[in-house]
Amino acid sequence: MLEVKDLFVEFPTRNGSVKAVDGVSFSIKEGESFGIIGETGSGKSVIGLAILRLLPPTARIRGTILFEGRDVYTMNSREMREMRGRFVSLMPQNPATSLNPVLKNSIQVSEVFEQHGIKRAEGLKKAKDIMSKLLLTDPGRVCDQYPYQLSGGMKQRLLASISLSMHPQLMIADEPTKGLDNESREKTVELFDKIRSEYGSSMLIITHDLDFARDVCDRVAVMYSGRMVEINKAGTIVTSPSHPYAKGLVQALPRNGLVPMDGQSPGRINLPDGCLFYQRCKSRKDVCKKQVPVMKIFEGGRVSCHLY
Repeated sequence: MLEVKDLFVEFPTRNGSVKAVDGVSFSIKEGESFGIIGETGSGKSVIGLAILRLLPPTARIRGTILFEGRDVYTMNSREMREMRGRFVSLMPQNPATSLNPVLKNSIQVSEVFEQHGIKRAEGLKKAKDIMSKLLLTDPGRVCDQYPYQLSGGMKQRLLASISLSMHPQLMIADEPTKGLDNESREKTVELFDKIRSEYGSSMLIITHDLDFARDVCDRVAVMYSGRMVEINKAGTIVTSPSHPYAKGLVQALPRNGLVPMDGQSPGRINLPDGCLFYQRCKSRKDVCKKQVPVMKIFEGGRVSCHLY
């Protein structure tokens, strides 16, 4: 359904170009839930925005993004507007700031339909049906309220209803658990399970929450400083990762003792040669400092590391 090949995204600044995404490649099959995990600033969200062509005009983009075999960067503006929402939708991060606080929820869930030529009354009826399927009790009352009157979990379900309005083939969810407490997070896992069972949409889930990725994703890619360093089944990534950075993420989980990794990510301007994790890696070798590791097939997935 979606294929990303050698994607590079840079943002020019006075001090040089910031390499946000550095040669990323992956694919998502029909009906698959694919996760991208990594630290804040690793380039995860930039990939989601690049797919929808929502990056600022100053962004320098190279590579190929194919949706259903069509390169999205060869589509004209009208074709992109038609694709967004109808075929590919975005669930933005942080429900509290993604909804307009001065508009009733009914306006916000129905405007998606109006954008595609469906009358507001009919759109609102469809929206309420989606809200019921996504476990929002009393959709009529929710529509009559404002966002501030909803809990974090209910706002998340409202955003999901908006994202699924046109029954898209692919939904991009950016940090769906950001800012949520444990109870709301558990309800979000339930929500995404419901989305898969009711709609069967493919999903690209961008998150820093490894346990959430394990619970809702089929496969997971681990990103570090703009590069994907490992791709494998979600359960394998969380229980027995191969790349030293992925191992560090797992060891830093609370249940594993909150063991921090030494050092910090390199700056995104004038990146060093070789493996970007070199300075922080306890298993580094001389070749790691000089040569960028390529993606290799390993243990049922792919890993970019000179250890293998």
